[in-house]
Amino acid sequence: MIVAGIDIGSRAAKVVVMKDGAILSSTITDTGPESIKTAYAAIGMALDGTGLTLEDIEYTVATGYGRVLVPFANENISEISCHARGITWYFPSVRTILDMGGQDCKAINCDGNGVVTNFVMNDKCAGGTGRFLELIADVLGVRLEEIGEMSLTAKSAIPFNTVCAVFAKSEAITYLRKGMAKSDILAGLHDAIATRSVNLLNRISIMKDFTITGGIAKNKGMVRRLAEKVGLEPLLCDDPQLVGAIGAALFARERLQGKSIQALKAQYGYADGTGEYYITIDMQKCDGCGRCVEACPAQVFAIGREAGDKVAVKDGARKKLALLCPGFNVCSKRNLVNCHSVCQKSAIEHSW
Repeated sequence: MIVAGIDIGSRAAKVVVMKDGAILSSTITDTGPESIKTAYAAIGMALDGTGLTLEDIEYTVATGYGRVLVPFANENISEISCHARGITWYFPSVRTILDMGGQDCKAINCDGNGVVTNFVMNDKCAGGTGRFLELIADVLGVRLEEIGEMSLTAKSAIPFNTVCAVFAKSEAITYLRKGMAKSDILAGLHDAIATRSVNLLNRISIMKDFTITGGIAKNKGMVRRLAEKVGLEPLLCDDPQLVGAIGAALFARERLQGKSIQALKAQYGYADGTGEYYITIDMQKCDGCGRCVEACPAQVFAIGREAGDKVAVKDGARKKLALLCPGFNVCSKRNLVNCHSVCQKSAIEHSW
């Protein structure tokens, strides 16, 4: 049984080819300006030397930013689901994942089968992503793969007021002109990114075991600071950048075996002293029609990429749901037309 998983990220394309449940080959290459050409180039590199051709692959699942543009994929699945499935292949005990990618960061909870139980995502700003670190490395004249180790040699971490890519870049230039050590500048930036990442994790439940995936997980300085702030030593697999592609390949194998992918339920909201305020969306039921977006009097919904181009709660609404949304019971009495009445799939639930 030969399957493939291909993860077309914003900065890198990853491919994993599996044979009978074991990794046969893999590759990581830059994502070019055209996702289709990148996909063919990446799969070609992965197959090189295996004696296999694209026609020998029985099922391919695509994931990542450019997943819908992979012409030879049989199916595409969100990177959130693929990272959860991929990491639990290595570590079934993992319950919390921080996926640090090229253009966004995701905090994910999952069960022992790699089924996502909760997630949040930051894709509004480049701060704290691979692209951000590339910009800073360029400013400091340091190779990207060296900045993590260099940050660990710092005598002190210079505080940064922001991890906004534009302002942090300006601050770094200012510190450099003042003669500050590059290691101290990098230590401060790593500390600021780690703090922002932990704030993202705090929006879900940080549970044992904890892991980091994505290209930034190869940065030893970042891993050290995250471990200190989270209070847990992360479990790291052989190559954290391949986790999404591994998960996609595992889904491909399960498809050939006739297994269905378990439903992903995305939960948005929070709990405080006044109660629990959560909206749960069953992604397997949601077809992305957008009727709830138009019907919601509080305007808390949107079609979002993080949900696989299905419905999500707006980022700005997640921390104040109790103020914006009165809950199903109150809303249904006030409004004949609401998210529940228009959703023919019954994909939306309220906890209050």
